[in-house]
Amino acid sequence: MSDNAAQYGLSNVEKLSVLCLDAIALDLAGTIALDIGKQNLLQLRNHFCLTREISEDIISTFIKEGLVLSDRVIHLFRDSSKAKISTINLSNSRITNWSLQWLAQQRLHAIDLSGCTELSAQAVQIFLGRMAPHLKFLRMGSLASLLFQDLPVPDNAGGDSGDPSWSCSDQDLNSLSGDHMSKPSDICQGRVLLKASNLRILSLHRLEIKQSSRLFSDILPFLSGVQQLDLSECVLPVEKGSDVTDLSPLTVLRQLTSLVLYDALPTRFDLARYEPVLSQLTNLQHLDISCLEARGLYPSVSSQTTAFLSLLSSLPSLSSLDISGTHLARHLQTPRSSMSSQDGDRGYVDASSGLAGRHFKFLGLWNCVGDPSRRTDLPADVVTGDANMTQIYNSLQMYKKREHVCNDCLSNLYHELRDGWRGTPLEHTRILEIICEVMRSNKHNIDRQISGSAAMFHLIKCDANRVILHRYASKRLLRQATRTLYDAMNTHSAKKAMLRNGLLTFCHFDLPSDIMNIYSEMVKLLLNIIRQSDFTHDEFLQRISLYLLNNLVRSVDNSDKLQVGNQGAVRTMLWLIKAKLSFDETDEILEMAWSTLWNITDETEDNCERFLTGENEEAGLNLFIQCYEKFYLNGSDHNRQNREALLRNMMGLLGNVSEVPRLRVRFLKPMYLNLFRSLLESTCDGIEVSYHAAGILCHILSDGSNEAVWRHCSESHGSSASFTEDGNSSSAASESSCQSGISIAKERVLSSLVEAINRWDLNSQRSINYRSFKPILALLECDHTVEVRHWAVWALCNLTTVYPDKYCQLLHEEGGIQILQNMLTECEKTNPQIIKLVELILENVRKVFGHDHHNMEVGQL
Repeated sequence: MSDNAAQYGLSNVEKLSVLCLDAIALDLAGTIALDIGKQNLLQLRNHFCLTREISEDIISTFIKEGLVLSDRVIHLFRDSSKAKISTINLSNSRITNWSLQWLAQQRLHAIDLSGCTELSAQAVQIFLGRMAPHLKFLRMGSLASLLFQDLPVPDNAGGDSGDPSWSCSDQDLNSLSGDHMSKPSDICQGRVLLKASNLRILSLHRLEIKQSSRLFSDILPFLSGVQQLDLSECVLPVEKGSDVTDLSPLTVLRQLTSLVLYDALPTRFDLARYEPVLSQLTNLQHLDISCLEARGLYPSVSSQTTAFLSLLSSLPSLSSLDISGTHLARHLQTPRSSMSSQDGDRGYVDASSGLAGRHFKFLGLWNCVGDPSRRTDLPADVVTGDANMTQIYNSLQMYKKREHVCNDCLSNLYHELRDGWRGTPLEHTRILEIICEVMRSNKHNIDRQISGSAAMFHLIKCDANRVILHRYASKRLLRQATRTLYDAMNTHSAKKAMLRNGLLTFCHFDLPSDIMNIYSEMVKLLLNIIRQSDFTHDEFLQRISLYLLNNLVRSVDNSDKLQVGNQGAVRTMLWLIKAKLSFDETDEILEMAWSTLWNITDETEDNCERFLTGENEEAGLNLFIQCYEKFYLNGSDHNRQNREALLRNMMGLLGNVSEVPRLRVRFLKPMYLNLFRSLLESTCDGIEVSYHAAGILCHILSDGSNEAVWRHCSESHGSSASFTEDGNSSSAASESSCQSGISIAKERVLSSLVEAINRWDLNSQRSINYRSFKPILALLECDHTVEVRHWAVWALCNLTTVYPDKYCQLLHEEGGIQILQNMLTECEKTNPQIIKLVELILENVRKVFGHDHHNMEVGQL
């Protein structure tokens, strides 16, 4: 860890244990598990046993990496004798009833099923019925209603038949009914909780009034050990003959330390009517009576103040209070003497003095009337609100599971970041973490995904911010960010705003290194966007997708390039180029399509073949000829820069194809050979086009010195178009020359090749990136055509001269130095120009590696 990182309490160097867990979680099938045939399930490898700690750490790491739990993963833990777990967070996972059946073999103490939308009521109740006796933590979220649905009573015991819906056996019925029910038909209305006598933490959201009434009257009395209760957004029962919510059943929970009633109290909120009950919960440390927005008016401000002060005095242990969205925060405002006369509230009484030095660890003031969060002397360590970035961050942390509130918080975060917020490295990493958390907490909420992705864009788009994150953020956090962004785009691929945000944000990551964890998925998504985009209305999406795809394939290994080809990238680029031929001018999209093909085919034989064949024989070469004629030869002068870039990219691609011996025979036609020879004289894009033309010809010439190759050329008629020696199109002239058997003289090609090489500036900057010198080194062995060796040696000399650090190292790694030194011992067979270039290369190598010229021996480096 660097000194700077230590200064901010950060480290982007992971512990070895964390790295091991990451490696396992990201590749379960390649480490601890095996795939089970066509079932798409994982099982532990033979003789593998996992302790409870390791099992739970693997699951936790899997989730932290932004991955989603499913039946495939949960199947690993079906045998508790080999892999034990006692705590599992299944929130927002894609598990089905099968997973519950497998997990029923475990002894679980803590379960989170919130957001598991593919579960049935029957499976949930049976599963929890089995877990209930030792359950201490249960979070159901908005799935709480499943606990209160009636179950069908079977005619006979069916046992666990293997049906993922789970048939109810007599054993299950007895487990669910317990001693508190008179008959099996009473298995309903949440009584699965009656056996959970050890339950300490319970979270049930959005219960209907009938369900909450049953909870209050029949269930809570048997859960007296509950210490934390969350009833957010539930419709609670009211007192008979009034509209006041009846909270009196809560008084049986004598050990209650945390009570959350977010948006659960009635429209006309009157604290004075609830204070007598809440005051009896004397052990409360956290109380949340917040709501989405302030509702109604208080009948008497003074009565509210009195009730507020009375409640605080009755709860001596209360250190955390959330009154967001209510009028109650006004009692924390400044005294009347400093208030505006416009307030006009004669019943106002300042409650701050009545706090008698009371200080909170947490105070929730989001969206309160009067903006109390903007006060500078609030009596709390942590405050939620919108006064500054710290409060917004706190709000996102507290309310990330509250749909509407969280969306509003994200909107505020977006505006702060857009307006140029700057923070410490620790703050930057925490902001990125919370954005990922809130986006993952509800992937199907499009507003949340759009706001979150926009906030992430503004967080990393600034160069300074991007440097901070890559210097201080962990690799895991960066993987989380890219995975979260990809999931949002993939889930909402029909929403252009989401795609636009995601694509623009990805442009500011380091590609491809930052997204190698989702490389294949990302390529697939980008190809789909390119195929589905409209050339007029969605050109931006298409262009930015193509830009990202090109960057993804530029620097990866051959196996990754082949994977991209297997996903249809070459076919998609050919389709795109063909479609662009209907336009009058070349543009950035056409240029990038050829550039992408150039990168995809680099040292990847299968992709080169895909380019040549496409949907039909000679597909790629035909498109090359058409683009050359229409956009380069006949293009307008004002678009010269794009025309030259297009030709450079096309020739670079053909250079890749020419490196494959069995494919370059396709170039043995007068039309292509004449074109390549004429392009030797080109000054388009510096030396690039001429250089590529020479390379293509050299690879063709390297196949042998006999004249059969050139005779084959003269016997071929070529395609429907050819080119005169100056590169101009002349179909009629081509047809005449081919039919008369006129071939390109090999000697003329060799002469033009040498002339071009001698004309090039050895110090030319290049727009090419070699990952390997193997194709060039192979040409050094071509002793039958000295011109071929001349081009290969010039290429190595240019690259090691202009980019010595990179290419001298590459030349050494691939054994090129020894080959060059061997050439010096064959001086009598070698052209003096070649010898001079070889000596320059070896001198470049010596400068990089520091070896003495006279002591350097063959293979010494």
